Amino acid sequence: MKLDPQILAKIIDQVKISVSRKLTSICQEEIKFEKVVKDFHNDLIGIVSFIGDVKFILLLMLTDDQVRKISTKFVGVEMDTSSDDIGDLTSEIANIVFGDIDMDLKTIDLKTERSLPTILKGKDIEPVLRKKAPSVILSFGKDNILVEMIGTTDDSLHKKPGS
Repeated sequence: MKLDPQILAKIIDQVKISVSRKLTSICQEEIKFEKVVKDFHNDLIGIVSFIGDVKFILLLMLTDDQVRKISTKFVGVEMDTSSDDIGDLTSEIANIVFGDIDMDLKTIDLKTERSLPTILKGKDIEPVLRKKAPSVILSFGKDNILVEMIGTTDDSLHKKPGS
């Protein structure tokens, strides 16, 4: 299925709902979608690919301050990006935040499967996109937790290995 503007808008709406619900649970405070942004800062990124009826990637972008706050609420221990367990923590958060999206997309008749998270650590990491790949950065909550969605308009991105 081609990722046309109408389907993309429906997916973005479902992502907003899913991410808000899961961030609210993890952060133990209400986290709502705030706005679309262009500028970003991050120290850690959790990346999850979705394939199936539509193909896209979601990136959870966290700053060191956000990691400290989330880890304190989520596991009861303050961690920062230099912690030995930061990869496991970020992977688990990305898994939880993006975990319900498969189910939520079924409500709009889209079936997907998702990958396990890949975690990247660095300063202001930015994916390099092909010209045709639409992308949007969504900001959630007063702490400006960012989720970037990168879609594809053809079958050349997000393929299963060997296909």
